Amino acid sequence: MKLGIIGPKDLVKKSINIGQRYEEIDMIPMPYIDEKNTMDNIRLIESQADAFLFTGFLPYYNVKHNRLTDKEIFYYPILGSALYRVLLKMKNSYGVDIGQISIDTLDKEEIHEIYEDLGISTKDIYVNDAHLSNYNRDDYVNFHYQLYSDKKTKGAITSINSVYERLVDLKVPVLKIEPTKYTMKDTFKMISIASKTHLAKNNQILIMIIDIDKYSLNGEKLSNIEMQEKRLQLHQTLLDYSRIYQASVFSSAESEEFIVLITKGMFQEYTNSYEDIPMVNEIKSKFSLSINIGIGTGINALEAEENARRALLLSKKSKESAGYLIDQDKVVLGPIGSKNRLEYKLKTENKDLLSWSEKTGLSISNITMIESLLNNMKTESITASDIQKGLNISLRSANRIMKKLVDGGAAVEVGLEQSGGRGRPSKLYRIKFH
Repeated sequence: MKLGIIGPKDLVKKSINIGQRYEEIDMIPMPYIDEKNTMDNIRLIESQADAFLFTGFLPYYNVKHNRLTDKEIFYYPILGSALYRVLLKMKNSYGVDIGQISIDTLDKEEIHEIYEDLGISTKDIYVNDAHLSNYNRDDYVNFHYQLYSDKKTKGAITSINSVYERLVDLKVPVLKIEPTKYTMKDTFKMISIASKTHLAKNNQILIMIIDIDKYSLNGEKLSNIEMQEKRLQLHQTLLDYSRIYQASVFSSAESEEFIVLITKGMFQEYTNSYEDIPMVNEIKSKFSLSINIGIGTGINALEAEENARRALLLSKKSKESAGYLIDQDKVVLGPIGSKNRLEYKLKTENKDLLSWSEKTGLSISNITMIESLLNNMKTESITASDIQKGLNISLRSANRIMKKLVDGGAAVEVGLEQSGGRGRPSKLYRIKFH
């Protein structure tokens, strides 16, 4: 497993030292000076990393809360033992009254329990709880600085590196709380277990079915001879790819299909984690061919092929050469390489979604597609035209879906939206499934 480690330089270095004993973990150090660099660090190595370890809670929370990556993420929790150590240091080395301080990003209840064990009142302990983690750096600095300026506290404890450095500049007595070595080792044990699961998933067989359209990109039907010529050329191109990515290619004698067997890990590497399928553009430009691609994974080869065939049907319904993937959990991803890519489920156990499916008469896949569209657009309000573009369907079908949502009570008209042109404004609907 390739693990991106993101945090301040000192903690990244400690992490590397601890992680070296795990041969199955290949570490990519990404130290930062300020937490605001977290997203830049993720972008730099996202295509290389299989997972991320954040040395602090706040960057971890922001990445998870804002869904900034779909990779597995870990962080070092700050446990009570770490707070005991810092409180002891603050009292003995700095002479600060630990009964009159401010603390951030730790759990308030746990802090109060520790003070109870120490026999110290929490009356003058100010906590910016971990659950208030939507605060930005300046909010945290102001929280500590204002209390110190108003003489309500004698010092501060923070787990955020940039807050610590700013408070030092402001002459506030401050200590940075860090995860203990034990906690860091424990986290790496958990990552090691996850890496073995990841390896098994990466070695899972993925089946890709490539179907040649009988029409060229300009809409002309290909003759039998042209079809055979292009088929041979395409076969050679696929064989070239297979040598690079350790795949196997089979051609069907009964149809215009090619079947490619490849490991899931290799396919993720080839597609940059499902961002794009490079061969689609190459085939378009090289052979002026339109193709459909269905990709499937499963607990066995039969299920993987069934999912690939189902994904191929979705590709054929699409208006462009596109690839769709269906995994063993019946999660659909596609069209791969398109800005309108959605991730939705063909089945669900979510009671809210099942209820809305029943009330509206729409299939679960339609409901979860619209939910994915709303997430992609980061909004609750859309038009029928948004559904048309996002789901790659006709406006008539989009209007039909919107009517069912309204009739079923899932959508409410909230206003009008004027498009770029001079036409009539579109009705805007708020959709809520939860």
